[in-house]
This record gives sequence, C-alpha cells and structure tokens, in this order.
Amino acid sequence: MSSEPIQSIYATLGAKEGVYDRLTPEMDPHGDPLYKAAFKTKEGVKILWVNSIEYYALHVGDHGLLKYNGDEMISFDHEVRQSFDMND
Repeated sequence: MSSEPIQSIYATLGAKEGVYDRLTPEMDPHGDPLYKAAFKTKEGVKILWVNSIEYYALHVGDHGLLKYNGDEMISFDHEVRQSFDMND
C-alpha cells in the first residue's frame, strides 16, 4: 500500500480491464492477477488496480463511495471491500 493518505470520493465504475485484454497480466505478490478499473469522479477518471475477487464483484455502472490509496482500491461502496467483511 502507498504511503499516501487514503482518499474518498463518490464515483461510478465506467470500465474494467480483464486479464484477456493483455498478453501478460500484472500479478500481485501472491500470484493473483491484477486488473484495472476506471472510476468516473467529479475530479476526473481514476484508474485503480483491483484483485480478481474485486474485479468480478464490480459491475460497470455501479456507483458509490470509492476509497483508494495511491493507485490501489481500498473499497467501493458496500459491495466491494478489501477486507471482505460485509457485516458492517
């Protein structure tokens, strides 16, 4: 995770880039493919890295509160959370 402060902004998911869009996908330290998600915000488009679980949980057109750190998504609304603790 980046040393930058966590940012929060209202966003709409505009697009996702899948593993088949690239010949060699980016990988996280655990060997899981990483994907890109483009969020439309009032500040412009934010392109963030998401893991495979988050990628498949996100749907283009979803909107809500986006939290991110640098170029990594922390959470998006109540649908997708980095910790996957859906009980709050």
